[in-house]
Amino acid sequence: MLDQFRPGPQIPILPGAPRDGLCTDCGVSRLGDGRACGRACQFIAPDYPTLEARAHGRNANPDTDEAFFGVIHSMLRARLTNPAPGAQWTGITTSLAARLLEHGLVDAVLTVLPDPADRWKPLPAIITNPADMAKARGMRMGWAPTLALLEPARAAGHKRLAMIGIPCQTYALRALETELGLDALYIIGTPCSDNTTTENF
Repeated sequence: MLDQFRPGPQIPILPGAPRDGLCTDCGVSRLGDGRACGRACQFIAPDYPTLEARAHGRNANPDTDEAFFGVIHSMLRARLTNPAPGAQWTGITTSLAARLLEHGLVDAVLTVLPDPADRWKPLPAIITNPADMAKARGMRMGWAPTLALLEPARAAGHKRLAMIGIPCQTYALRALETELGLDALYIIGTPCSDNTTTENF
């Protein structure tokens, strides 16, 4: 349960644990539907053509850069002219998420903060205030069950979501998207993190 009257990012206690074996702990295995992993995990039974067509209206062209990046509407290289304090590069990822909140395109952003005991360890959080996106700046190492935030976010009434996530989280979220009853979903994808824990890092 979220305390929406407490200011700042919401950090719900997440149930469950990652599944043994290949699980990258995207968070789906922690959701109430125990069979969701079979429908959503890109490592179990991936179906890229179906998800590409659903998300983009077509499949990737294997004769172009889309063979490496997936469907591309446009590809840009960007950075903030004035880097944000505390950002890993310039802060463009968290700035994009803050803009989604500022312009009312989303109610909440699912992302990670640094764990207070270990700045490299990701701590899944729900952010609703654009100014709080600054707390999410910088890289985290290892797995983060960010998608486990879906249930508390929806229970709090958030129907328009953004998620900052890595490829396995993005694939799983798109695979489950039609089941979530959301009014809007934006994904800000980042490169894959190291598949380890901060204890092993």
